[in-house]
Amino acid sequence: MYTIKDIAKMAKVSQSTVSKALNDRHDVSQKTKEKILEIAAQHHFKPYNTNRLSEKNVTENIGVVFFREKRPLSGNPFYSRILEGIEGELVLNNYNLILHLQQPQKANVLPKMIKDKKIDGLILIGIMSPDFVKALKTIDLPVMHIDPAAEYTEFNKVTIDNERGAFLATQYLINCGHTEIAFLSGVLERSSFGCRYTGFRKAMQLHQLPVRDEFIMAEGIEEGYNQVCRLLTLKKRPTAILFSNDENALYGYKALYDHGKKIPDDISVVGFDDISMAKFASPPLTTVRVYKEEIGSVAVRNLLPLIQEKSVTPLHILVPTRFIERESVKKIQK
Repeated sequence: MYTIKDIAKMAKVSQSTVSKALNDRHDVSQKTKEKILEIAAQHHFKPYNTNRLSEKNVTENIGVVFFREKRPLSGNPFYSRILEGIEGELVLNNYNLILHLQQPQKANVLPKMIKDKKIDGLILIGIMSPDFVKALKTIDLPVMHIDPAAEYTEFNKVTIDNERGAFLATQYLINCGHTEIAFLSGVLERSSFGCRYTGFRKAMQLHQLPVRDEFIMAEGIEEGYNQVCRLLTLKKRPTAILFSNDENALYGYKALYDHGKKIPDDISVVGFDDISMAKFASPPLTTVRVYKEEIGSVAVRNLLPLIQEKSVTPLHILVPTRFIERESVKKIQK
C-alpha cells in the first residue's frame, strides 16, 4: 500500500504539497497538482478513510499542544518541520488542526479545546510538566506524544532511534581514526539526549576507548559555544566532537573559528538532526538525519485509527535515523 511519503517521493515534492494537491488547495500550481493527481491515480492511492468518522460528537479536529520553551515554534528548525508533517497528513485526511502553544506559567492547565471537547485526538510536542501529565490522565481522549522528554509508558508515542543514530556517528569517527572524542549535549535528563549519550558510550565501549569525564558536557541546547570554549582550555583536547544536536554544533563552529581553529583540520565535528542549515555550514556538517516531517506524519497516521478503535495498549513507534557524511570530519592516519 502506497503512502503520502511514496507519492511525494515519486512527484519530487514535499508531503505537505501532496496533501494540498489532493485536497485541491489553491496554494499549489495547477501543473504540480495535475502531476500529483496522475501519480496518485496510477498507484491507486487512497488516504485514510475519514467517512468512517460519522459517529456522534466527532469534530474532525485534532489538537496539537506545543510546550513552548525559550523560542517561538516558528523559530525552531526541528519542531516547525514536525508540525509541517502533522499539518500535511491532517489536510490529506480532511481533518482540521487546532494548535495551542502552552505557556510555561500555565504548564499544569489543560487547554480550552480539551476541556470543551472540541477535538477528537491530541498530539503533544515538547516537555510536559508533571502536573500536566497528571491532568491529562483524567481525560478520555486518544493522545500521541512526539519525542517525549521523559519516559511516559502510559501514552502512545513516536520517538526517534536516537541511540542507534549516535552509535553510528561515533563509530564513523572511530573508523576515521579518532580515539579522543568529546560529547557535547543538552541536559541528559531529556530522553532524546540521554539516548544519544547511551549510543555514544556503547560505541566507545565496543572499541575499548576511554570516555573522559572532561570531554562530556551536558547543559542547555544553546550552550555549544561555551562548551567548546571550555574544551579548548584543556591540556589534552579531543580530536573530534559529537554534538547531540545540530544547533549546538553550529554554535561550536563559531567558537572554534573565534579561537583560530579550522574544521576539520584542527578538530572534527559531527551533529545530530540534519536541520536545513547543516548542509550550508562551512564546511557542510556531517550529521545524523532525523526525518522530521515523517515523524509528524507518522503521529497522525497512527492517531486516526485510535480515534475509532479506542485501543488501550500504548503504541510506541520508532522512526529510524540515517547517517549523513559531509565534510566536517578529518580522516586520521592510524
